[in-house]
Amino acid sequence: MKNLLFPRQFQALGWLLFVPAFILGVLIINNMIDCEGTLETILNDAAIIGITIGSIFIVCSKEKCEDEMIRSIRLASLLNALYVYGIILIVAVLLINGIAFAQFMAINLVLLPLIYFVVFRFEIYRYNKMSGDEE
Repeated sequence: MKNLLFPRQFQALGWLLFVPAFILGVLIINNMIDCEGTLETILNDAAIIGITIGSIFIVCSKEKCEDEMIRSIRLASLLNALYVYGIILIVAVLLINGIAFAQFMAINLVLLPLIYFVVFRFEIYRYNKMSGDEE
């Protein structure tokens, strides 16, 4: 099976893109940045693109030791993240209306990679803890 993951260095680049873009996005959603017209469009686009590319680089970069077990954990984590994402989306569609729904949909753009990251890191932590207990 061909490995389509980015080199490990992309993870650091992903964090460098993600963190400032995420902060910018939070500031925009909370109306802490007051701008209109072209500047507003540029800032919105920069936040969305930075968060998206950053999160892809973070979650799609190789681990220090990328073996078959890590691949298996990746696949299981992706499936679990997809289930959680689907449940959150369905609940949000049923319970959130108006402008709050538009704000949720903006957050929803990066919700799947964020859920995947949390689930994957948790599973890696459990695997490392279990491996450490065996030694």
